[in-house]
Formats: sequence, structure tokens, C-alpha cells
Amino acid sequence: MASAPLPRRFLPGEKLALGLCFAFLLWANWVTPLWADDYCRTIPFSPRMIFHIVWGNYFFWTGRWFITLVTFFILDLHHYGSLVAFAVVNAGVFVFLVHVVVHMCRREAGHEPAPSARTGFVQCLLVFLMLWWLPRTIAEVALWKTGAIGYLWAVAGEMWILSRVLAGRARMTVAQYAVVFLIATAMESISLLMALFVLGWAAWAWKNSRPVPWALAASHALGTFTLGIAPGNYVRERLMTPSSPPDRLDALIGNLGSLFDPFWVPFVLLIGVGLFMGRRQLHFPACLRCGRDWMFAALALAYMLLLLIFPRQALAARVSYPASVFLVCYLACLLFSCPVGVVFNRVMAGACAGLAVMHLAIVIPDLTLLARISHDWAVSTRAQVARDQPVVLHQVTMGPRHKLLYVHKDIIFVGINPDPRNQLTMCYAWAMGASSVRAVP
Repeated sequence: MASAPLPRRFLPGEKLALGLCFAFLLWANWVTPLWADDYCRTIPFSPRMIFHIVWGNYFFWTGRWFITLVTFFILDLHHYGSLVAFAVVNAGVFVFLVHVVVHMCRREAGHEPAPSARTGFVQCLLVFLMLWWLPRTIAEVALWKTGAIGYLWAVAGEMWILSRVLAGRARMTVAQYAVVFLIATAMESISLLMALFVLGWAAWAWKNSRPVPWALAASHALGTFTLGIAPGNYVRERLMTPSSPPDRLDALIGNLGSLFDPFWVPFVLLIGVGLFMGRRQLHFPACLRCGRDWMFAALALAYMLLLLIFPRQALAARVSYPASVFLVCYLACLLFSCPVGVVFNRVMAGACAGLAVMHLAIVIPDLTLLARISHDWAVSTRAQVARDQPVVLHQVTMGPRHKLLYVHKDIIFVGINPDPRNQLTMCYAWAMGASSVRAVP
């Protein structure tokens, strides 16, 4: 059986929408300062030292050797202006994720005919806004340098693999199989889920006499295996507080807050209006099904349940990011199943314009504030270092609105805290050439 025909590379209006998204993301990445582990990665460029640290991490801290290697190579060049390259690449990865989600969801919703340029433009922007606003930890996974490389890049890669499998385009070149292997070494939870999914898909294809993607399944499984057997994973787990199954379940229930928040409301209302206008003849819950969209909801649920194998201490809010992306895919399928009529097009265009204005009105002041605080701290640090003094910085907090939208932490820059012996604080001091740094209220 031949593979599916190659899909249309860009929808009408998509290039303009992606261009606008890229311009915003480029600015957002450029003004977002370093924080937390970023400072620990800005050592002077030394390939020998980088490989030594990555090797040590694999055996004593984490199995994410490839992502750690990439992070070091990018941030170690900070002193040579590499953050410009990071801003361009990271913005490109986010735009690529938007592109993959749009095309995959249109196909899975069974909505093959190309939309008008206006509709394609609006739908693409709405998908971008959902990918930004529905995950509550967007700054940690898309703007924080270390977090973006470890989470956004990993999820974008896995979604590319998922899209290829669902489209029947699992046959790849040797170089692409190598890329699949490296993607699978990026993040334990999503890598394990996708390895199980691809292996299950291969078994289903074999049983039904379809082309079996054994090479893709093998390359992904090998990457997951390489990540999972890393001795550092088990060393790190032994350092964490032991947690019983009920304790892990309690942590997982609490982690659901990273998936749902009030910013879902405008998108759900918009899609609800479209479904009501075009699918009134379908009763609940049939109106919430469209093509194979159920798979994305099932993958989100399976992903969250898979987190039960991890200790409670490992369940940072950002770990739920892949489930957020799966849920965005489900909503995108429903969006593409809405009628392409004059009335709903106007509703969709008006909602998109309003959400875009809200997006810029909130994000630009927030990121500008972050950039200003970072600049002030850098100036203060250099002044105190010039006087050969231990550096003391004012601990800055943000109000509930800002905390909700961005880091979900009271301290903006996690790497600067009251303890001068904290590892991240020491990394900041080292990066700034200070003998010691501490924050005071």
C-alpha cells in the first residue's frame, strides 16, 4: 500500500500568520533574560569541559545527554552573541510547532479542502494563541532558554513524528531516523508515551497488513531506551523524597492545574459557538467528536497517567506541557470542523483580533518589565563587583496576574535567592564575576 500523498506545504494565509508569529516570538525571545539554570550553562566555551559535564550528568544526574549538550553549546557562546541565534532558532521551533499542529489537525478532522486566505490566516493565529495561552507554564517551556530547549524543542519534535505517523509517511531517510533517535532522547515522559504509541501503531499496521513503520519504531524506541537506562536517572531519583502511590496521585491531581485555567474560556466559547452553528443536529457528546480528534484527548489522558511512575518531587508544573499541546490539538480539530460560513467567519475574525490585542497588551508589558529588572540587576551587580563587594540584590516579586501568566514563582529569576550558597545563585555570581550574590526582600 503506497504512502499518503504529500500534504499541501502551506495553507492560504498561513505564511502571513506564521510570519507575524515569528516576528513576535523573535522579539519575546530576545528581550527575555537568562534565569535559573541558564547561568550554569554560560561557562567559557570549552568542548572538552562541555563533554566532561554532559558525561558526568548522564551517569550522575540526568539521561538527557543530547539536550544538555545542545544547551551547553548554545549558552556557552553567550559571550559571543549566540543569544541572537537562540532567539531565531527558538522562535522558528515554536512556529514549526504551530505549522505541524495546524496541518495535522486539519487532516485528522477530515477537513481537507483548503480554506480561503482570510480563514487560513485567522485559524493559524488562533492555534498559535492557544499554544501560548492554554499551557500555564509557557514562559518556562518556551522562553526560558534551558526550559525551551528541553521542553518546547522536545515536544515540537515528537509532534512532528506523530504527524508523520498519522499521515502514513513513516518511511524516512537515514538522516531523519537519526533525528528521530535524538528527539526520543530529549524528555523521559513524552518519549516513553510516543515510543509506546509508535510501537502500538506498528503492531496494528502489521496485524491489518498495512505498511509497518518498523524502522521509525526501532529508532524511537532505541532513543527512549538510551534515555531511560541512564544511571543518572536513578541517582537523581534516590536523592528525591520517596513518594507512595497515593502521594503521587495527589501530586498528579494538583498538577492538573497546569492544564486548565481561565484562559481556556474565550477559546472554548469561540469553538462552542462554531459547533452550535454548524453541528446543531448532533446531540451531546457526538458534537464533540470530529474525525480522529479523540486520539489527542486520549494521548493527553495517557500522558498524565504516565506521570504516576515519577516521584512527586519530579512533577514540576512544566512537565505537563505535552498534555497541554495534545489538548490544543483536540480543540484545533474542533475548530477546523466548525462551518466556514460568513457569520462564523466574522465571529472568528473578531474573536481572533480581540485575543491578539489582549495577547500583546499583556505580554509586551510583562516581558519589558522582566528585561528592565534584569538590566537593573546587571548594572547593580557590576557596580558592586567593581567596588570588590559581595553583591546584594533586591528580591523582586510580581503580582498575581503576572505570576499566573508567566513563571508561577514568587521570585522572577529563580537563580537569585537569599542563599548565596545555592547552586543557581552561585552560577549567577560566577557568570557575573562576583565573589558571592544574595537577594534580600
